[in-house]
Amino acid sequence: MSYPTAVALVFLAALAIIVVDVVLRLVLRPSKKDRAEPAQGSALVGWLRVAVNLAGLVALFLSAWTSLSVLLAGEKTLTGDQLIWHVGTAPAFALAAVAIALFWAHRNRFSSEDWDRLVSPGGWATPLRKLFFWIAVALAIPTLVSILAAMFPLTDTEGQQDLIRIHRYCGPLLAAAGFLFAYFALVTWRERSQD
Repeated sequence: MSYPTAVALVFLAALAIIVVDVVLRLVLRPSKKDRAEPAQGSALVGWLRVAVNLAGLVALFLSAWTSLSVLLAGEKTLTGDQLIWHVGTAPAFALAAVAIALFWAHRNRFSSEDWDRLVSPGGWATPLRKLFFWIAVALAIPTLVSILAAMFPLTDTEGQQDLIRIHRYCGPLLAAAGFLFAYFALVTWRERSQD
């Protein structure tokens, strides 16, 4: 399977998850008892969380778009303006990813209630948010570390190419998991705000 096909399948799978969730929500209409947990924390922390989330989502979108635009154009490598934009947004994304991990880690701890929510009609948004959060955190590590390591003479040329391959394959998975985390975070926020 070619790299562009693999990337397309990753994003189609993410889109399919969102479509299935939307359809199931429209069909099942969850009850109030199946809704997400109540909001916690002070107003300042809440606003800071929103700002960090928006900055992270924008940085994720820009990083993903700059690399995906190359695939959509049928090119094989990231060069020129797209490379400059991709490298330029990377520090913002890395900092936002760390901040998001710090802000969200406590809220995304798995608990025994998550299994009950997962199997209840419409209650799966919170467990899925948690799942995609931890998948994104796990994928952020090799995505960021591999490309940083490739910038230094730590390995030979073949080793640097392997590090770039790790970045290329983990990046789309990270983007898909990040977008799915953002989607399910918005769903749980919407459910909480309707209560």
